[in-house]
Amino acid sequence: MKLYASFTRHYWQVKVQLMHTAKSYSEDPISQEAAQVSKRGVLVTLCLATLLAALGVSAINMALPVLIESLGASFSNTQWITVAYMMCMTATLPIAGSLSDKLGRRKLFLSGGLIFTLSTLLCALSFNVWTLVFFRAIQGVGAAMFVAVSMAIASDVFDKSETGKIIGLLGSLSAVGTGMGPIVGGLIVENLNWQAIFWLVVPVGLGVFFLAYRTLPENIVSEVVDGRSRFKRYLAAAFLFFSIVFYTLAIKPLGEGYSAVNGIAIALSVIFGVGLFYVRQKVQPLRDGFTESSGKQTFLANVAGNFLVASSVMSSLIVGPFYLTLALDLDLFIAGLVMTTGSFMVAACSNLAGRAVDRFNSRGIVLLGLVILLCGALGMGLLRVEQGLVGYLVFSVTMAMGYGTYLSTVNTMTMNSARAEVRGRISGFLSLSRGLGLLTGASVMSVIFVGLVPSQPLQDMNPSQIADGLNAVYRLASVFLLTALTIQIVSILASKLASKAQN
Repeated sequence: MKLYASFTRHYWQVKVQLMHTAKSYSEDPISQEAAQVSKRGVLVTLCLATLLAALGVSAINMALPVLIESLGASFSNTQWITVAYMMCMTATLPIAGSLSDKLGRRKLFLSGGLIFTLSTLLCALSFNVWTLVFFRAIQGVGAAMFVAVSMAIASDVFDKSETGKIIGLLGSLSAVGTGMGPIVGGLIVENLNWQAIFWLVVPVGLGVFFLAYRTLPENIVSEVVDGRSRFKRYLAAAFLFFSIVFYTLAIKPLGEGYSAVNGIAIALSVIFGVGLFYVRQKVQPLRDGFTESSGKQTFLANVAGNFLVASSVMSSLIVGPFYLTLALDLDLFIAGLVMTTGSFMVAACSNLAGRAVDRFNSRGIVLLGLVILLCGALGMGLLRVEQGLVGYLVFSVTMAMGYGTYLSTVNTMTMNSARAEVRGRISGFLSLSRGLGLLTGASVMSVIFVGLVPSQPLQDMNPSQIADGLNAVYRLASVFLLTALTIQIVSILASKLASKAQN
């Protein structure tokens, strides 16, 4: 007993001494400069990783017509090259975020970077469409592993006064990467070949891996989990993964339209979702993961809003190119520039909104973003061909401004309210809600767009019919956005009432 007391006393003496040493070290100007350089390295790493993941979504799209001929695949089969990446990335996001809270964010980021780079190399070596689809799916898993923890790492490394600016920058780069992907991919395919899209990414992926190895700090993992709880969490992760995979298979028509296969897939998705809900009741819930009592309620409102907003903004990527080329008769290069304009506007507004939320920390900025988005969608719902390119640009840029304002603000405020030990999980669920929204929008909006004249090919439609399809898509998007706005208003009012009741 005396030996234990002596050991304990010695331990606390050493710990106090180390704390004083650390404090004096942090006050040294040289060490402060070193810490600042480290922050810069972390920021560069996160920015490059975000660009890689965004380019992975859209750069290959311009090569799909070439792949149909090169690999002897059908149009329907080549669509899985994009869908497989998005599906596995979306399904892995929350799992990777949760694992980072237990295994460490640095380990997950490095593992994801390595998986992403190796699978990219194997994509370049693929010899048929289904081999490419398989490795694209693995590539999506790797991308999810570093995307899921990026916001959590930013929240760990940077002060709360800087978090909004950093998350806004990451959102900006994601938008720029997604918007520039088709242009970059088109230039590569036109001058080289489709494999070069993957070959050129490999050295960049290796560079990000080694940069992350040198710069990223490791978060302290203090949670000790027994074997039974660990099994339940792995089971919950499996249920979540398969629920999302079957959901994706359910919302994407396998042929010209929906069939019994889609019905079976949605039934399986519901079964796995129910299993997930049941298992999650047996492990640690998220309700204690926020610094404020209303944190969970706000988080749920933000997750629902992310899903609805992402489903709505996917309209631009799905119907925009068809409207610009078939209704307004623009060539592909000009249409690509028009589409890129919206991406850069998202980037600019995301950065500005991140700085604004750092200063004001107000959910009113979220409402502002949703109102701007809704105005743009309503305008698109009434757009006519006679208004030309100017009319399209006005309303599409308006939506881009609202999206950038909303996305950066929601992510920043949610991450700032989350406790450090669950930030990875929170970051993963935010990314999941957005990914599910993009997947849902990509399927539902395309079905609505061509559903008005199902027996007639798009190329044979006249400009008025194309405009009618675009109007129908954006009217549904307006309903989604109005729902998201209502959810946010109700959440804000409920939080204020709860706060008054406590006082």
